[in-house]
Amino acid sequence: MSNEQLEKVLALLNRHQIKPVVVAAIDGHSAAGKSTLARTIQQHLARVTIIHTDDFYRPLGAEERASLDASGGYDQYYDWERLEAQVLQPLSRDQSIGYQQYDWATNELGGWIRVQPTGIILVEGCYAARPELRCYYDAIIWVETSVRKRLVRQAARADATAAWLARWDAAERYYIEQFQPQSYADLVITGE
Repeated sequence: MSNEQLEKVLALLNRHQIKPVVVAAIDGHSAAGKSTLARTIQQHLARVTIIHTDDFYRPLGAEERASLDASGGYDQYYDWERLEAQVLQPLSRDQSIGYQQYDWATNELGGWIRVQPTGIILVEGCYAARPELRCYYDAIIWVETSVRKRLVRQAARADATAAWLARWDAAERYYIEQFQPQSYADLVITGE
């Protein structure tokens, strides 16, 4: 990301800082650079909290998860209802939030995370700006990265198998083709 793009992101978020809490989504394909952008924002602005959609992965059995087609993966991989109920709805009322973090090692919900409704709260991850959740955000940022670059990044992840990546990518492509989240983003940046 260029300095010019970073300045646009920071300006977008600063524009909303008259509110006690600014809630922004950072969305895009897996390995697009969403987490990197969130950490970069956190380094440049005060009082930034990052909430990862990966904490809202839905506990499912391996066979059930493998049986999902692209539409089913979009609907079931992440528990967007829990994200809405435990995070976005309370934030919309300026209330403290508590959400249960998904434990990737046990495929169960683990410990609770508490967050105060102050500063900037970034909800980072694919599906963060799905249609049901758009109304909760003050800003939506889409990170666009080439397929080639994303594949290189995905291959470097130790936990990614080819079969899992294919299913995951199909669900993401379904989301992007059906709902075109980049078209309603306040800002589209490159994650190259």
